[in-house]
Amino acid sequence: MHREHPLRIARYSKKSIWLLIFPILRGAYHIATREELLAWLRGTWFDVLILCIILAYGWLNWYRRVFTVENEQLYVREGIIFIRQRYLPLRNLASMTVERPFWLRPVRASYLCADTASGLLDTTDIRLMIRQRDEHVFLSALPRLRQGKRHHMAHRGGTWRMIFFSMIFSSSFSGAVYLAVFWFQSGRIAGDLIEEWQLRDKLSTVSEDVAAKLAGIPPAAVTVGIIILSTWLLSFVRNLLRYGGFSMESDRRMLVVRSGLLTRRRFWLVNRKINFADIQQNLLTKFCRIFSLAVSCPGYGSRQGSIPICMPILTQREMDEVVPMIFPDIRLTKNTLRPHWLAWWGYVNQPVCLAAAVVPAAEIVRRLYPPAAEAVDLFRVMLLIPIFWKLAVQITSLVTTGVSISDGRICARFCRGTTFHTIIADTDNIVKVRIYQHFWQRWSGGCHLVLYFRSESGGHCTVRSLNYEMVRKTFSQWCCPPAK
Repeated sequence: MHREHPLRIARYSKKSIWLLIFPILRGAYHIATREELLAWLRGTWFDVLILCIILAYGWLNWYRRVFTVENEQLYVREGIIFIRQRYLPLRNLASMTVERPFWLRPVRASYLCADTASGLLDTTDIRLMIRQRDEHVFLSALPRLRQGKRHHMAHRGGTWRMIFFSMIFSSSFSGAVYLAVFWFQSGRIAGDLIEEWQLRDKLSTVSEDVAAKLAGIPPAAVTVGIIILSTWLLSFVRNLLRYGGFSMESDRRMLVVRSGLLTRRRFWLVNRKINFADIQQNLLTKFCRIFSLAVSCPGYGSRQGSIPICMPILTQREMDEVVPMIFPDIRLTKNTLRPHWLAWWGYVNQPVCLAAAVVPAAEIVRRLYPPAAEAVDLFRVMLLIPIFWKLAVQITSLVTTGVSISDGRICARFCRGTTFHTIIADTDNIVKVRIYQHFWQRWSGGCHLVLYFRSESGGHCTVRSLNYEMVRKTFSQWCCPPAK
């Protein structure tokens, strides 16, 4: 039997220990002589006793939690009065993760997560903080990767590829979210630092200096640009730290992924447990014919903000040669169900309506408040840029969206947000098919198709503006209702 890392004692004690640790430290800070120490102990002995009881309770929880791997099962026993025992057969394992955060590496500790396709969504079935020397207990139970050109495939993400991947999958929105979380969680400290360092004045000075060199650009526009660039840079650095040093190995049975610069992660994925493959592109990479391959597997990429990447950057040639070696069942097929050209308005209506609303609204505000004309022009441009980008995305989506089914496998192409997805899965992994029509689509015979796949994160895709009769005929094996 093995036990978790002793640092786990603090985890079991932290729920109550913070109530006493700060008053004790505050009193101990003022101790200078032996007499003051004795007086402090006489006054705080009860607090120290409670602190010792809390630590003892944490130690007892740690001592009673043991784990091992035997008879092809992962066994965990825990509890003081009420004993709980868990058995996880390794044949049901979908993924295993070993994570080494930078703050745990000095004490040679790591997190181990084991996941199956069952249990609650977005939760880890078994999570342990183990000593690094105990990792072999779990890794020795996993099948070794077979070598040789016929079975083994290795892919390493180069430095420039990972930088490019971090750039195209970073956004100022996600960076702004992280900045907002930091702001609200430590707003008072951040506010004090801003006042102390006079960041507002410095940002204004920088904006004016830059605007002076860029003739015709107001300082307000430069300020907004600096803020957007800063938040995008924050997201870029985060992605680079998470996916830097990426490498992948596979022998068609097991997929091993390594990534991370500060927090190093290793993932072992069982190929037959992968629900579907997701080929992702944005507008830029679509025209450059560059792909990113992600997979849906229980326990992999389940954390918020992470992308379950299998191969970050692939060219068209690599896509055709490498991917079938890892996933022999993956085939890109041409669309047999596609939107009709008459459905173009259903794709472009949102950006067109937004652009039609922003332009006259900005003109009205400029005439009502002439002193604010400069700020209005700035916000009009800032709003129109993403609107026209979204318009280009939707036009491209109209041309590329579609579905095909052949040999028990489905290939669905669609757009979500500004990202193009191509999902390839076995039809057995489809858990629900939903077809719905808006009232105006009944006249043209159109419909929207929603496919729900087996996934912990509720994976689904919406393919819009397809022909209802063709969809009903294609998915008749899933008991679609008869046509009215």
